Amino acid sequence: MIVVYKSNTGYTEQYAKMLARKLDVPAYSLDRVPDCHLHRDAVFLGWLFAGSIVGYKKAAKKYALKAVCGVGMSPPMPELVEGLRAKMKVPAKVPVFYLQGGFDMNKLSGPFKLVMKAKCKEIAQRLSLRAELSPEEQATYRMTQGEASAVDEANLAEVLAYLR
Repeated sequence: MIVVYKSNTGYTEQYAKMLARKLDVPAYSLDRVPDCHLHRDAVFLGWLFAGSIVGYKKAAKKYALKAVCGVGMSPPMPELVEGLRAKMKVPAKVPVFYLQGGFDMNKLSGPFKLVMKAKCKEIAQRLSLRAELSPEEQATYRMTQGEASAVDEANLAEVLAYLR
């Protein structure tokens, strides 16, 4: 088995490398996987954009996916996982996990930056109306205000439990 990832600003890559270390397997960027791994077992991690897991379709064509992880800035929610599964058409036999990652506006470019500026304002406004925020929601709020990360090895516990 290998870990394959598609990362935009580095947070998904951090999770992929953590997971690979824990599983004692190699991790590769989706665009740099040696051909000898084609059609072999893999776990795929991709960053989220517009409710999609970037790179999933390409990974699903090239590897026998045993699990899929979407990495985003929102707090984990069960409905988010099911939404990702449905939108990406992930087969029922392949578990989908959500990992709260990080966000840094300075690492974005072009259209991504424009979209996320508006999205950050919207998220910050929605969260500021809440009387109390969970630790995950606090992390999300910090991400809307500047660079922040919720990447933590502990967030991989459910993924690791499944894969072992």
